[in-house]
Amino acid sequence: MLLQAGAERQRRSRSGYGASGLDLEQEYQNRGFDVQSVPLDPGALRSWEGRRPYGSVVHVVAQLSESFAPREVLLSAGEGSEPVRVEMLNNFFARWTEDQLRPLVILESPEKAFDFGRNLLLRNSLAARLLTGNTRGVMAIGPYPGEWLARTSSLLMEELRGDGLAIGDLHIAFWSRVTNPAPALFTLDPDLPVWD
Repeated sequence: MLLQAGAERQRRSRSGYGASGLDLEQEYQNRGFDVQSVPLDPGALRSWEGRRPYGSVVHVVAQLSESFAPREVLLSAGEGSEPVRVEMLNNFFARWTEDQLRPLVILESPEKAFDFGRNLLLRNSLAARLLTGNTRGVMAIGPYPGEWLARTSSLLMEELRGDGLAIGDLHIAFWSRVTNPAPALFTLDPDLPVWD
């Protein structure tokens, strides 16, 4: 499953895959993955009421920001969009059926033109909060410069193709190929499988 802003919104905000001329959903499909795409928008997430999402892996690509009272990290599809709170995502992930594992979330934050270090802190803070919800693990990746996105997404998809892959193995394999910024892994059990 893929949660991200639409390509046009990415181009307008000059961030993410759309700004680099890449269609992440198409990239996944070209590599043989069955992709269910959901816009990163509170209304779209709420519209799933009564429907069951599927998938073992959810790739979330979002700009990160923070509220000031109380201090919390928010996901955004770009300027002018309503922010998505962690609780909304956790409620969305709670819709997975009880007979399947909760999703592994790949949280990717696009590069911002300023404050790289703060963006990493926000990414990791958000990943830690997602772990306490309805996921079995969160691998936080990025931010990568726009010119790296084709390479990093390709490497991620190559690693995801591995049979019998554990979450910890995915993290180590991806980290060895994309060294900076280092991906962060949040899970209670790195031996859980990537795929259900």
